[in-house]
Amino acid sequence: MDAVSTHPLARFPHLTTTDPEELLARISGLFSVRSIDFPGRERDFDAQLNHCQINDVGLTYAHYGAAMHAVVEQSDHFLQGFPLRGNGDASIDRASGTLARNRGVVGGPGARLNLRYSGDFEHLILRISPDGLVRKLASLIGGPVDPPMRLIADIAPNDALFRLVEFIAGELGRPDAPMPPLLVVEMEQAIMVAYLCHSRHNYSQVLEGHAPATAPWQVRRAEEYIRNNWDKPLTIEALASVANTSARSLFHSFRRARGISPMAFARRVRLAQARAMLAAPAPGTTVTSVAFECGFGNLGAFARYYQLSYGELPSETLRAAQLGH
Repeated sequence: MDAVSTHPLARFPHLTTTDPEELLARISGLFSVRSIDFPGRERDFDAQLNHCQINDVGLTYAHYGAAMHAVVEQSDHFLQGFPLRGNGDASIDRASGTLARNRGVVGGPGARLNLRYSGDFEHLILRISPDGLVRKLASLIGGPVDPPMRLIADIAPNDALFRLVEFIAGELGRPDAPMPPLLVVEMEQAIMVAYLCHSRHNYSQVLEGHAPATAPWQVRRAEEYIRNNWDKPLTIEALASVANTSARSLFHSFRRARGISPMAFARRVRLAQARAMLAAPAPGTTVTSVAFECGFGNLGAFARYYQLSYGELPSETLRAAQLGH
């Protein structure tokens, strides 16, 4: 039987080559691969890549035909590998371990990976854009992703996500019945939600439904004051006075209970207010007017915080709302 027809994502051939340099040039654009080498077996090299891109999610199938060592530096996407056959070992940030079926690498933007694969190694690779994942996380938690999402890089089993990705790759690759576009979008959403729920990051407890730690009354008093006065100047002195404690004690208690400072909490509240205004704009609403009304004097900083928190620029939120009217 034709090998191409039996591999996952066969409807989306990306590259078939016996030239390592061609593979490096093509795979670097997908995964920030900086180098590849083949310890003593390069003559057997025969690589195939199939790649399907669905908006913010990309799925790739790869095999190489020879034992391979690859270095990935400063990846700019969220990634997870799903070995299908063969074995290997990997290190990412401070984690290291073996690779085998159902046990792969999980990493995020900025990660550095060292990967070693056996000659018969085959895998599926999930790649998710940071903006798309942040948009999905913001919708799940019902507020801005502030502070930014920080993924804990690891090499670990993930059976539930593996089964989902393998199933979707199989359905996408079927030559006889292409998936309807609506279903493809819903499958993409399922992948991102599963990735967020099964990976470890600083919002995992929120998604798992764990209640936030009970905060001292001073922290709760400061939070209430910030929510009620988000459109007014907030000073350290005012917060300390409302909480009836020293500024130093308040900041320490706030960070211990909430993981952020009172001022970072105020920024989170203001970003949520800004999103509400942009998503349901009054006549004449502009990004500039919303930024200033919500206490952001620097438009560049506002746009940066907003994109980190919601995965899109404030102008994109406003434009979508205006087109929907």
